[in-house]
Amino acid sequence: MKKLCSLALALLMILGCLAGCGGGDNTGGSNTNGGQQPPAENGGGSTADPVESGGSIGSADAPVDVKVMVKDVFPDEEDVQLLCAAINEKMAAHGQYVNVSFVEPPASSYPTALPLAVMNGEIDADLIYFQGGDQAVSEQGLLEDLTPYIAGSTYVKDLMDESNAAKMKSYPYLLWLAPPRIPSPVIRTDWAEQMDSFDALMADPTVDNYYAFFKELKDKGLVKYALSGDGDTARFNSIFNHAFGVTGTVVQEDGQWIFSKASQAEKAKLEFYAKLYAEGLLDPDYLTNTWDVLEQKFYEGDLAVIAGTAGAVIQIYDTKMVSVNGEEAALTVLPPAKGVSQSYTSVDVTKESRGFAINVDSKNKEAAFAVLEFMASPEGRILDKVGIEGKHYNIENNQIVFTDQFSSWWARFWDTVNKFDPKDPSLAEPVLCESAQKSLDMVNEYMIMDTNLLIPNELSPQWDAMTNLYNEYSSDIIRGVRPVSDFDEFVAKWNEAGGDQFASLLQETFG
Repeated sequence: MKKLCSLALALLMILGCLAGCGGGDNTGGSNTNGGQQPPAENGGGSTADPVESGGSIGSADAPVDVKVMVKDVFPDEEDVQLLCAAINEKMAAHGQYVNVSFVEPPASSYPTALPLAVMNGEIDADLIYFQGGDQAVSEQGLLEDLTPYIAGSTYVKDLMDESNAAKMKSYPYLLWLAPPRIPSPVIRTDWAEQMDSFDALMADPTVDNYYAFFKELKDKGLVKYALSGDGDTARFNSIFNHAFGVTGTVVQEDGQWIFSKASQAEKAKLEFYAKLYAEGLLDPDYLTNTWDVLEQKFYEGDLAVIAGTAGAVIQIYDTKMVSVNGEEAALTVLPPAKGVSQSYTSVDVTKESRGFAINVDSKNKEAAFAVLEFMASPEGRILDKVGIEGKHYNIENNQIVFTDQFSSWWARFWDTVNKFDPKDPSLAEPVLCESAQKSLDMVNEYMIMDTNLLIPNELSPQWDAMTNLYNEYSSDIIRGVRPVSDFDEFVAKWNEAGGDQFASLLQETFG
């Protein structure tokens, strides 16, 4: 009975931490931890001395075990076994004798099952990759503060961009060296170049010029729809949010901080979406498409513009589009619309949404971080990004030449390509295609950071009700079921459902 009670309590904490989290649109999304910063005893704002990560570890006769758990990484896979052997060998050459192994991840929903297992002491791993649900774990003091380890690092610290550093300062338990997961819009180059309005759009990407571009695509019969989504507006919000003034989780209106979802800026944006819908420029199935249906519409020529995560996803889109339609169909990255502001979706720096944590009960914490540090080093990054020599690539004329098996390789540690430019040997061809790299460059160029609101547990039910109201009214307004004037009715109901209860918290947090 005691065990069941413990599991029930843990589940409630997980559900509380997941409540209100947005799927892909950081604007109006939330995380929960009672509205508080991480408790000081858990390491928030740690002033501990740096932990130097370049020293010797273990010995050839007694390597230090480092167990790693990562979603979708299984210990019996050949590539995983080759990776572990290569890490052990290469770190040993630097006097760091480790025995890295991956442990089986939970079979059920990873974001829910993993934190429950950690809180119940069922995870025997030193390094744990979280993809949600970590706050409940950190609040119990079960995750190591990574601040001193990062301070003593060389390579990890060097690879952190501005948003990584901001997230670690706010929440020092998850480390994820990766670009922001921001949707970046792309279109087939051969389609774009047929449009008279394309040059004007690229030179001055106003909302009006975007509309003219979309309309020309439709009027010329090139595509059925200019835009679509896979269940919500998150993908195309990344194009238009800032242009209309939806610049973050909360915005100032009449001198007060309010949730952007209930702002006049949001109303203006929804009115624009309703115009696109009414004129057949927005796919009427944007709410019911699954991601694979959405992508198929793009590849088959029904959809002109699709927004996918900058970097890796754009790489997939480009590769598939070229394979189906030829080199001339390689993708062009479009800029965010310009208006009140100009940016893709604001980068939420309240905390990392995923990343590596060190188990506070680990007996091998320094060795665990040393593995992360090695994988951030030039030598480790070649291993992580391009795979195993002789299988995924060969060295020819002092260049890394990818084999056919390279396409099946993916980085198990660091997703970033920041500063990845091997010299000896060098890359025979870039890891990312032109459009994938351009998407990352443009996200960095237009990056605006956003601090999200941590929803107090006691207001989670209100937040859920408010979110449901927004989803109902926004979809009805876009589809013409309700007039845009009903947005004011929505705001009144939003405030009654809980917006008024958030008023003082918003002013206190952001004022």
